[in-house]
Amino acid sequence: MMFYAGELKESERNMRNLAHMPVKGRIAQSLITLQQRFGKDKNGNIDLVFSRQDLASFAGTTYETVFHILAEMVKGNLITLSSKSVAIKDTAALLLMING
Repeated sequence: MMFYAGELKESERNMRNLAHMPVKGRIAQSLITLQQRFGKDKNGNIDLVFSRQDLASFAGTTYETVFHILAEMVKGNLITLSSKSVAIKDTAALLLMING
């Protein structure tokens, strides 16, 4: 029963974040979550190949918004992109986007 209560709590938190968190924060949260769940490969990239459309669906936004915000994050030296691989360079800055 405690397992299901924990899963429900996490699901409710995710839904609240989708409704109330700014788009940049949702994308930052999505990148951090993917890195936590799948880890890093030998090059420091998130160990999962995903498209920008996949990320948009995961963050609850559009492809165009993800494309624009990822470009901002690259320009700000927060992440690096190579093909379909993403590496987080500044986790602290992404956490600031999430928290406000």
